[in-house]
Amino acid sequence: MTDFHPSRRHVLIGALATGLFGGREAGATDGETKAWRRLTVGMSGFPQALEPILFNSTATRRVVPQMFDTLIAFDHAKGMTLRPALAERWERIDARSLRLALRKGVVFHDGSPFTADDVEFSFSPDHLLGPGRSGRTIAMQTLDRIDRVEIVDPYTIIIHAKGDDALLEQRLASWAAEIVSKRAFEAAGSWERWTAMPIGSGPYRLVSQKLDINVVLTAHEAYWGGRPPFSGVEFRIVPEVAARMNGLLTGELDIVTDIPPDQFATIQERPNLEVAGGAVQNIRYLGIDPETPGLTDPRARRALSLALDRKLFVETLWDNRVPVPNSFQFPSFGAGYIEDYPALAYDPDLARKLLKDAGYQGERITYRLLNNYYTNQVAGAQVMLDMWRAVGLKVEIEMMENFTQIYKKPVRAIYDSSSTAIFPDYLGHAWREFGPNGTLPKLVGIWRNEEHFALGAELQGTFDPEARRVLIRRMLEIIDRDDPPCVVLHASGQFYGKRRDVPWIPGQTLDLDFGPRNQAFSRS
Repeated sequence: MTDFHPSRRHVLIGALATGLFGGREAGATDGETKAWRRLTVGMSGFPQALEPILFNSTATRRVVPQMFDTLIAFDHAKGMTLRPALAERWERIDARSLRLALRKGVVFHDGSPFTADDVEFSFSPDHLLGPGRSGRTIAMQTLDRIDRVEIVDPYTIIIHAKGDDALLEQRLASWAAEIVSKRAFEAAGSWERWTAMPIGSGPYRLVSQKLDINVVLTAHEAYWGGRPPFSGVEFRIVPEVAARMNGLLTGELDIVTDIPPDQFATIQERPNLEVAGGAVQNIRYLGIDPETPGLTDPRARRALSLALDRKLFVETLWDNRVPVPNSFQFPSFGAGYIEDYPALAYDPDLARKLLKDAGYQGERITYRLLNNYYTNQVAGAQVMLDMWRAVGLKVEIEMMENFTQIYKKPVRAIYDSSSTAIFPDYLGHAWREFGPNGTLPKLVGIWRNEEHFALGAELQGTFDPEARRVLIRRMLEIIDRDDPPCVVLHASGQFYGKRRDVPWIPGQTLDLDFGPRNQAFSRS
């Protein structure tokens, strides 16, 4: 495989299939064809690439769940418990290995059969480490614990971890654990050709992708999970909220993403439309380069957080529809949730004191900002600027066009980001942002804390719940107080405008699911 450069704004256009969207499903009657509708979704950004291991941006995660399956999946209707997917069943062999029975009769989008060889390849260095085996992939944030896949027979495998791992099952259901076709990957011959037309086994297959215009999918009629509910899905790229709203109101779009609360009334007054969604397992936060002038002292970074009145922020911008977590965690983490951890404080007097103790001299702090990539992003930035100004912080906005510009080195700035708990534990959330292979240290190239890294390495091999809680508490103290790489803002809300006659229920993450397992269709 030749190298692939995801930072380039190259156009990835797949070969256009014939007989799409308007053609008749094989064997369908006229009435069935008419009922099998095409779905048109308006979303704010174009996916960086439709390869699960490379990116976890919101735009990518909205599309790839339609195209790929994991071995095990989270059931959004049942508290994110685990359910079978490409693996029909699994069992623990010991603390570091898991036996899985693969589903028979599954075919990829190109018609080739799914077998253990595809699993072995999907979790191999040739795939997981990305172009040139660089290791600069989001897969390594959570899948670096996988050592190897042992093939017992074409439909039985044993997955071995590099050490004891209490969360191996959850890793196999997480982002980047999607299974790709080994045959199709090797036939592509290069990463660039592969990402132009990746092949999975999901309910929809890729037809075409045109940079900043759309991504077009069509139903995978041989899908193992049942007939896809829609004949196809077109994701249209509509960056402005006003334009997405207009598309929904005129009937051009069936579903639109990233709707702020100030638009709810406009949607709800239309009898054929409704607002869907709510808070999700995602935290909005500000990433901080510790080398930013004025923020090199951890006390100054704490002051950024203490200056924020999150209660007012959520009331003003989110109509009280999203919660403020106590640090980088959620109650869904169960035994790994530190319930009595202190709430995020609003204390402007302490912020001023910390700035004085840190020797802050009014240095200009750059805030690299995108134009509403996140809902209410610009309005939220203006609110925070006022709060920071009140404690003496001089923060100035620099508008950016994309994340490539935000991550341009040296960063020396603060910037907006978000993080989904891709499995319910610190290791599936904060660790994938701030671990050694995480977003900030690995992908952006900012912030390192050796104590945090060592504690996380210990946590990965710890089974005892109480021992895990001790480790997690200390790790939270590091990222909140001792050496902050971020400022936690609030839990994210994902709100959608949709036609009432479109059967679809949002899940608990940023992922979209238009397949037959969506709660609107699934009864199991």
